[in-house]
Amino acid sequence: MAGKRTRTDSGTTRRTLLAATGVGAATALAGCIGGETSGNGGNGGGDQTLETLSDINEETSVSPTPSGSGTAPALERALDHATDGYDRVSTSYGEQGNAINENQLDVGVGTLMNFSITPSWLQQTASTVGNLRVLDVTDETEQAWNDDDRLLIQPTETGQIDNVDAPDEVPAPTFAYNFVSRADLEYDTVYTFLETLYEQKDELAEYNGLLATHEEDEFWVKNMYDGVPFHDAAADFYEEIGVWSDEFERAGGSTSGGSTGDTNVRMRTSTSTTTAYTANQGMASAVNDGTDALFAEAQTSQGTEANLGALNSEDAEMVYIQNWSAQQVREGAGNYSELNFDMAQIVHFYDLPWFFIADGGN
Repeated sequence: MAGKRTRTDSGTTRRTLLAATGVGAATALAGCIGGETSGNGGNGGGDQTLETLSDINEETSVSPTPSGSGTAPALERALDHATDGYDRVSTSYGEQGNAINENQLDVGVGTLMNFSITPSWLQQTASTVGNLRVLDVTDETEQAWNDDDRLLIQPTETGQIDNVDAPDEVPAPTFAYNFVSRADLEYDTVYTFLETLYEQKDELAEYNGLLATHEEDEFWVKNMYDGVPFHDAAADFYEEIGVWSDEFERAGGSTSGGSTGDTNVRMRTSTSTTTAYTANQGMASAVNDGTDALFAEAQTSQGTEANLGALNSEDAEMVYIQNWSAQQVREGAGNYSELNFDMAQIVHFYDLPWFFIADGGN
């Protein structure tokens, strides 16, 4: 279905592994393809060859993920640091290759799940576009990104992507997905959950490929959110396994009541077709295989607001969110101002670094 095109300027806005695993992340955020064709054609509104983000101009049609996706605001903000304006279009992930070939899209996006897994839709785009290129980032843009405390910027090895002309590494706006809970969630429930999951860490990849990174202790606390404290039980657990940092904070407010076989941990991520949900199912299964003291249940959700609403109404014990949303919660932005609980971090789930792609020409 046709997507709305919006003129945007900086003065007003801002390894292949388990190919099936990559499909869900795209589906989770997918929007509708922009149906209109820009009168300017592809490649930067003319014969221009795009090599860096700063080559984008007001005639360049750009889809920084589909309009309305949870990633769009941060990527739009990142683009504002790099360009003086662009033609904002909305193209779903799986349609980017065709849109580029048909001159409906000049610049799209790509990601590497946990910095290493190439999603199938990006593989498809690379095979559809004859010479797909990852756009480089100038030093000036990288510095501006790093100076923006609303953006999480991580180096990403794009040279590993097959059939793509890419720098070995680019700085990438990154979304860190972590499980959070209410700070007052019963202490023993959280501790038993983490302890059981940790005992299974070497086998987690057998439950879901995305969980392989949890074999490394440091991954459990990677990219945790500034200003969001850890649940008391999580803090104690991470101290015991040696990954606690003095920069972390404890939430307080949790009491010990003793978890039992009747204790449920309802974990919400996103819709049933997404990688997040299937990985959540794997995590829940690993916990249930390791203990009878509680029962973990992977549940679907319609997004971040729904997840946090479930914590607010105590209809879930743990939900996943990402760093951009965590900051909005801290600031009480929009509907988050109505939340009446203290949020606490539990465990890191996965990362999605985003970069920009275009036709590299002949």
